Amino acid sequence: MNERVHRILAALLLLALLAAAGLYVRDLMDTWELAKSERSTTTELSAMRRGDVPVQVIDLKGVWQDRGRYLVVDVREKEEFSQGHVRGAIHHRLGELLQNPKALEQLQRELKGRIPVFYCHDGERSQLAAERFAEVADGPVYYVNRGYREIRAMADPHRVWEGHLRQLLPPGHEDHMRRWLRKRDVWVDTLVDLSMQGHRQVPGLEGKHFIHAPILLMSDRQIDELIQSLDDQPVVALCNSKVSCFSTRILRYRLEEHGMTLAGFVRLKDDVTALPGI
Repeated sequence: MNERVHRILAALLLLALLAAAGLYVRDLMDTWELAKSERSTTTELSAMRRGDVPVQVIDLKGVWQDRGRYLVVDVREKEEFSQGHVRGAIHHRLGELLQNPKALEQLQRELKGRIPVFYCHDGERSQLAAERFAEVADGPVYYVNRGYREIRAMADPHRVWEGHLRQLLPPGHEDHMRRWLRKRDVWVDTLVDLSMQGHRQVPGLEGKHFIHAPILLMSDRQIDELIQSLDDQPVVALCNSKVSCFSTRILRYRLEEHGMTLAGFVRLKDDVTALPGI
């Protein structure tokens, strides 16, 4: 009898260990998917390119050799710019250039006869910015196709780069990853949907309300209005790609500027992106 009880207990213990191991592996896989999405080189921003606006690609080596002729414009977020940027570059984040006509006017004044060259991390945001500025520009408009990646590949990158070359955002990635949530752990009724296309519904999050906020494409004013609308409620974000998962960090910074915190974020699998958008 005792031997039978011992076997049952051993079997139950084994099942418990297997279940725990399964959950651990699942967590590792989901974390890996998030990290992989942040490192990927293709984003949904590619689909937003117009293609009918005359902008040209240029490499930073050529710009640097004749830098008096060009004005380099960094269109990344201010936290990225503060960590490091091309020497002599000015900063106009993409969302402002897309949504705020005054930002375009300000940039036109800053040119002073020089040719604008836009750059970002990997060329996605800079091409969108270049296309937008080309609509109001009188002369040629350029963008750097690989941006920061091109600089990292240089033999002597610090010749053109000022600041960190490896730390793209202020420290805190490990702390940020601890805010990652599984769908079953979401307790709030409203989530900030950072995806480009937006979602009406998400399997596993039935009954939740989604506020569509592609933050990298929004102006500063739009972001402030979004945060004010949250009314100090616990904020949980939704992401599903390189761009939107990167945006969880940016949303966190903006919330902290208003004395709020990002309670967590949910990383969706790629198949969810096929759901109809808003």
